[in-house]
Amino acid sequence: MVITDIRMPQADGLDMIQIVQENGCQAKFILLSGYADFVYARRGMQLGVKFYLNKPVEEEELRECVCKVMEVIQQEQVKLQEVNELKQEVNSRIIESALRDVVDGDSDNTGYMDELLQIARIPIGRTQVVCALLEFESSLGFLMESGLDPVFRLIDRTLGQYQGVYRFRYLGAQVAVIVTHHSAIEYGELVRIIQRLKEAVFQEIKLSVTVGLGTVKEKSNEISISFEEARHSLSYKILKGPGAVISYPDIMSLSGKRQAVPEGMINKLEACLDNMDEAACARAIREIFHWLEEREMSPVDLQLQCLSILLSSARKLSMEQLQQSDFWGRHLLVLGGFSRYWTLEHIETWMLQMIKGIIVFKLEHHITKKKDVITEIKDYVTEHYADAISLTELSTRFFINPYYLSQLFKQKTGVTYLTFLTQTRINKSKELLEKTDLKVYEICQMVGYSDPQHFARLFEKLTGCKPSEYRRNPKNDPAET
Repeated sequence: MVITDIRMPQADGLDMIQIVQENGCQAKFILLSGYADFVYARRGMQLGVKFYLNKPVEEEELRECVCKVMEVIQQEQVKLQEVNELKQEVNSRIIESALRDVVDGDSDNTGYMDELLQIARIPIGRTQVVCALLEFESSLGFLMESGLDPVFRLIDRTLGQYQGVYRFRYLGAQVAVIVTHHSAIEYGELVRIIQRLKEAVFQEIKLSVTVGLGTVKEKSNEISISFEEARHSLSYKILKGPGAVISYPDIMSLSGKRQAVPEGMINKLEACLDNMDEAACARAIREIFHWLEEREMSPVDLQLQCLSILLSSARKLSMEQLQQSDFWGRHLLVLGGFSRYWTLEHIETWMLQMIKGIIVFKLEHHITKKKDVITEIKDYVTEHYADAISLTELSTRFFINPYYLSQLFKQKTGVTYLTFLTQTRINKSKELLEKTDLKVYEICQMVGYSDPQHFARLFEKLTGCKPSEYRRNPKNDPAET
């Protein structure tokens, strides 16, 4: 705050105000003058001066004026803080969105991946990277007031020796972590550090957490590969139990020792289910369990085999259909109760009940042969392209392991899920550019992107021209030729 007279020897107060404002001064000015001249007042108003006092000034009058200026300054500071917080929140969401696209992305599309890495502020090049996926045994409800800050602070503190640590809420009670380092990451040491993190979360926040850990990769554009390994590792929680740190090399060694139920037996059971033949299903289940008996598997291995069979039998049903029945909620979707069955006889009986439930459900809902799940997913994405639909959200909706879904989608379509989603969004944006007068930033938001600049770069990369250029002449689009 500056209190200044107008008439002064070297330059008058108004000239002084103009000079300091031109040099970036943000102060508020109170003008004092013995001249009640409107010319001075008018010029002062042009300079943004809102307070003009004639001399002689009464002390009370000056005090009141100073208090009003203080209120103006305080209000501006509050507004500035709100704007800065909003900018920070928007920036954080853009970075988090980019991080999510990085972990769900296509490592083969190096150009697009490099752009995402730049937005997420992850070093590009031969920086070593590794990913972890934390799943808390809680909906994190009691953390809603303070957000995930206590968890994030623990992650930053525990992994502080590494050059870069990026963490964000992935899905529900899951937190994704990306670790980067300019030199070699010693894997055994990293596993021990993650173990300490798990213990610290339990001791300081009173939360139990299970961690899936991918392997170290040599380049930052391979983050998605390490994250897919972490996600696959976490799916072995049913074997290892909650509160474990599960590394990808560990589950690979487990997978090598286990024999899967022959595909022919699974196909026979699925065919019996398609025909809704309960007696034939019972015979197919008996054949499978006879095979399991001969292998003398451990109870944990038996559980995994039976769960695999059951999910294979139900995978043709969409999540919406599964949620329509109390039977699924009580028996199939609540898989934690499965662990109470410890004998082959009990498990076989339970499996038969599940298969019978599938048949009854299909009969009640007149379900015949369904479209394959990838077709369902493509139809869903085509309808909901504007939503933030991640691979994990689709796996939850369609009741498929995300690791399996990622592999199956590329196998069936020849492209990754993220590539398909991107192309769908860009095709819709082309249609809107051709048929509407909407502004580019409005179209950007309508097709599911929050950053217009990122959208414009992506549009140009896929079509060969900027959105504005495409609107002027859509026939120039190389994708159409």
